[in-house]
Amino acid sequence: MKKIILLLACIATGLSLSAQKGDKAAIGSLGYQTDYKRFAIGVQGRYNILDNVRIAPDITFYFPKDKVTGLDVMLNVHYVFKLPQERISVFPLAGLGIQNNFYGRQSVTIGGTEQKTDSHTETDLAFNLGGGITYQVDDRFFLNAEARFILGDNDCAVILIGYGYKF
Repeated sequence: MKKIILLLACIATGLSLSAQKGDKAAIGSLGYQTDYKRFAIGVQGRYNILDNVRIAPDITFYFPKDKVTGLDVMLNVHYVFKLPQERISVFPLAGLGIQNNFYGRQSVTIGGTEQKTDSHTETDLAFNLGGGITYQVDDRFFLNAEARFILGDNDCAVILIGYGYKF
């Protein structure tokens, strides 16, 4: 619980910077997580702290599969490379976050005897590495694709495709 509170405080601090300067954006995403082979839906905020550097807090919910539901809360940093085509930019990303998985009750067979497992939750600190591409549709709207490796107790890869709006 302390990890969650600390991460939320970091995100709130990052979002409070938006009153000072820089471009801001919000993205809605759909995606897929490889570890549990489950689909995801997420939201991401973006704030440019320098011309080519932005922070990007996000929350991703993973739909239940085999009685496992997930929620990731991440704070990433992007270094943006604007390509000569003007509408396209690419970025590597790195960040920290929290992975939370809820395991529902399950029936398992051990030595020919069926037993029920208790439901439980696991929360772990995670580190992200990845990259993405953005295509600017017009002055305000853009398409976004990201792939990231989440390194922690539940290592996995996540692919997200989203649609965003610049404020």
